[in-house]
Amino acid sequence: MSIVSQDEEFMESISRPNPSFNTSLTDAEKQLSELQSRKQTQLVEQNQQYLEQLFMENATQPIKIRNVQLTNAQHFRDSFIEAQFRPLLSGHVLSLENYLSRVDDVSKNFQKMSVVDQILCNTHQVNAPSTRSMDFAGLRKPMAAATVTGGAINIVPVFNIIPVKRFFAKTGTNIGNGEGDGFIQFQLRNIFGGGENLVFDAVTGTKTSSSYLVNYNQPVLNNANYIWETAISINSRKFDWIQSNVMSKSFTNKLYTQFHDSKWNCEVVVENSVRNLSNYASKSYEVMQQGGQSIKSSIGYNVHYDTRDNKHLPFAGRFFQFGVEYNGLFPKWNRFPYVKTASQVQQAWSLPLLNSHLLTSCKFGLLYPLTSQNSSRTQSSSILDRFFIGGPNDVRSFSLNGLGPRDQNSFVGGDLFLNGGVSLFTNIPRYADSNFKIHNFLNWGKIVTLDRQVGLAENFKKLSQSHCLSYGFGILYNHPMARFELNFVLPLIANEGDSIRKGIQYGIGVSFL
Repeated sequence: MSIVSQDEEFMESISRPNPSFNTSLTDAEKQLSELQSRKQTQLVEQNQQYLEQLFMENATQPIKIRNVQLTNAQHFRDSFIEAQFRPLLSGHVLSLENYLSRVDDVSKNFQKMSVVDQILCNTHQVNAPSTRSMDFAGLRKPMAAATVTGGAINIVPVFNIIPVKRFFAKTGTNIGNGEGDGFIQFQLRNIFGGGENLVFDAVTGTKTSSSYLVNYNQPVLNNANYIWETAISINSRKFDWIQSNVMSKSFTNKLYTQFHDSKWNCEVVVENSVRNLSNYASKSYEVMQQGGQSIKSSIGYNVHYDTRDNKHLPFAGRFFQFGVEYNGLFPKWNRFPYVKTASQVQQAWSLPLLNSHLLTSCKFGLLYPLTSQNSSRTQSSSILDRFFIGGPNDVRSFSLNGLGPRDQNSFVGGDLFLNGGVSLFTNIPRYADSNFKIHNFLNWGKIVTLDRQVGLAENFKKLSQSHCLSYGFGILYNHPMARFELNFVLPLIANEGDSIRKGIQYGIGVSFL
């Protein structure tokens, strides 16, 4: 949202750099230029303080919205536009603070649905009308006039919108988690004028032989806070930790929230997939036994709370996530029914005395098989559903998914895990504002196979013993799209069979322990 005024235009004009600046100025001229620059900066700050003070003093000023105007309205259908601007067309007298808050909500809703490249709002004062209408660039719908209390200011907010391009295509490469791939993507956005998007992805790479995804999403009843998503995917991946290829075909439906005025959001996911496990080099009896086709039909619920200042490298705030999933919607076809739950807690603190930031993380997961107790232990849960830990983005100084239960030359995962880490991020001397940081960390974790013969208490006792421990230090770079790490890692405690890694280890991704 942007309220345009003469003061802001003046502030923008004096803050622009002077293109005629000459680097060969004399010392006196440089001092004069620096003095003028400081004066301009001080003037900008004074104007900003004046505007903030002006808004604070007039926060309760009554505002009456005469109508709302929108440019480029032809790109959206009428019902969608009416739903987005309904908060501004209630017909009630609003305070200035409440008005600005509603304008901000409208702008954020358009941005959340990815239907605009840019949206700005200009506010114009008008004379008191006898009737009120909603005007969307030529679309006028008369509405009943509302009683205006004495002293209210009549205004017209004008939203200037630059809509997204309907068709968008891009190609590129992804590198991370020990693999690299190339992709091509096609997008059709705002298809029917109500925030509907269709995405097609095709990926091929080192670990992903082929992957195709068709994803359609749209707001529910024109509400930007609720999104319905349907995805169809076909992919073939190489799982080096079990020396097998996995071919899967899935159909997924998801309903999720994206509230910008609340730290809580949730999602409901229904997934149906056909998976085929093909062994190419594993000597594990369990991998060979589970080879072939299996069907997954599950429903899951996830909720998360997020106050972090940055998703990739938080310096303040906390994050909490909890999810539960039930697989077995079609008992006749589900070979490995289960109930699965996973949670994560993350907290960041600022340490001004050390010029550093501290980040702590902890993850926990439990997969409880619903197969018959009389079945063999190796058949209790599917390898494709189990948890795996270890790697440059998880418990560092261990190979990717190379920690925990092992059968011959394959890491077969576990049903119960607990891991965590403590990281200290320190500014590089003389480069405090840089995205490069010095990184020190301590990671730990344990993953086990659930033994239903002895009860949960004994399994949790087993989980609490003989944790792996690692330490490392290095340098990281926090890019807006991902985080890059280059560390020297050292395993301090490891269990027999774990795949350790000592020395240089790099990690690229959006989520780290």
